[in-house]
Amino acid sequence: MKYLPVLLIPTLAFATPEIEDAKRSVIALIQPLMAGSATKRPKGTEEFRVDGCDKKKINWMDVLLMRETATMDFKFKEGCDIQGSITPKVLSPFAANLDIRNVRSYSRIETQNTVTANLETKPILNLEMREGVLSGKKDIVKFEADYRVRISPVEKKTVAENLGGELRISEINGKKVSIKEKILVK
Repeated sequence: MKYLPVLLIPTLAFATPEIEDAKRSVIALIQPLMAGSATKRPKGTEEFRVDGCDKKKINWMDVLLMRETATMDFKFKEGCDIQGSITPKVLSPFAANLDIRNVRSYSRIETQNTVTANLETKPILNLEMREGVLSGKKDIVKFEADYRVRISPVEKKTVAENLGGELRISEINGKKVSIKEKILVK
C-alpha cells in the first residue's frame, strides 16, 4: 500500500483541474476503504484517513456465505474521517451514505453497492459501487466503480491481494464527462 498507480484511459483530450480534483477525491475514498490505511494518497487528499476508525471483528466467511450480516458504524474522531453506518450484504444491493471530511471540498458520499464473491482457496471479493455521488457545498461528482480483492478471512490481514478495478466518472458539477480510469491500490 505504498502508492496508488493510476492508468488513464484516454477519453478526454485534456484534463481540467476540476476533473483531476474529482478523480483524486473518489480514488482517495476507495483506497483506504478497500485496502486499509495507506502511506501515500493522491495529492490534495493526504489528510483523509480511516485507520483510526473503530474496527469491528467480522467473520467475513460467514458474511460471504450469507449466514450473517455485519454493521459497521463510524464516527468522526482522530484518524477516522467518515461517519455513518454500512451493513454489507452479499448478492444484494446495500446503501453506503456517509459523511466525510478532509477530502477537498466534499462532505458526503452516497452509493448503492453490491458485494459478490468467487469462492476459491482464497476468496475474491468483488465490490460494485453504483449511483455514486460525492458532494460538498458547491461540488458534485457522479461516478461508478468496481474493485476486486483476494481475501483471507481467517488470517489477521484480511486483504491478501489487491486485484484492481475501474473508476468511471459520468458527471462533474452538472457537466457530462466520460472518464474511465484503472485503479490499483498497493
